Amino acid sequence: MRPELRDTPAPDHVRLTDRLERFRGPIFTIYDDEIEFAAGDRARRQWMKHDDAVAIVALRPSEAPGEDWDVLLIRQYRHAPRRIMWEIPAGLCDAEGEAEVAAAARELQEETDYVAARWYRMINFVTSPGVSDEDLGVFLAFDLTHCPSSFTRMEEEAEIVVEWFGLHEVTEAIFAQELSSPSLVAGVLAANVALHRGLRAEDEVRLPLTS
Repeated sequence: MRPELRDTPAPDHVRLTDRLERFRGPIFTIYDDEIEFAAGDRARRQWMKHDDAVAIVALRPSEAPGEDWDVLLIRQYRHAPRRIMWEIPAGLCDAEGEAEVAAAARELQEETDYVAARWYRMINFVTSPGVSDEDLGVFLAFDLTHCPSSFTRMEEEAEIVVEWFGLHEVTEAIFAQELSSPSLVAGVLAANVALHRGLRAEDEVRLPLTS
C-alpha cells in the first residue's frame, strides 16, 4: 500500500532528553534540544520557535498587452541576506485571537494601503523546516481598493516601495532566478495554478465582521 500523501503531525516521534533555551526575542526563541530516536540514536538539534505568518497575492485585471492579471509587490531591505527584495505583502500572526484572514487583511493594508473584498486561502508551507516551526499561509486577494492605513511604518517598513507588475512578468522573473523571496516564489506559482484550474468556492474565506 502506498503511504498517504500528506504531512503527518508527529509530536512524540522522538524523545526529548534535554533542552536549553539559547535566545528569547519578541518573534522567535532558539532552543538547543537533545533528542532520542526509536532506534536509540541521539542527536542535538537547534531550532527556532517562531510566530506563524501570512502572505498575500493581491491581483487586479491587467491592461498591459499580454497580461491577464497584475500582482501587487512590495520592495524592502532584508538584513540577513543583505538584499533589497521584491516580495508579496506578508506579516506575522501575532495578534491574540485574530483570524488568519484578518491578519492577512491587516498586513495588506499596513504595508500597501490597499484593502481587498474577496479572499481565497491557497497554500501553506513551513518556511524552513530544518530549523524553524514557522507556518505561512498564502492568500489570494481580489477587488482591491486604495485605502490609506493609519499604521505608522518604521525602519525597513518606512522604506517600502509598492508597485504593480504583470503576473506573467513576475513569473518569468522567478524562473530567471531574479526573485528569491520564498513567499513570493511559492505564492505567485500557486496563483498561476489556482487561476488556471479555476478558483474553488470551498477555498473562499470571509473576513470576520467588525463592530
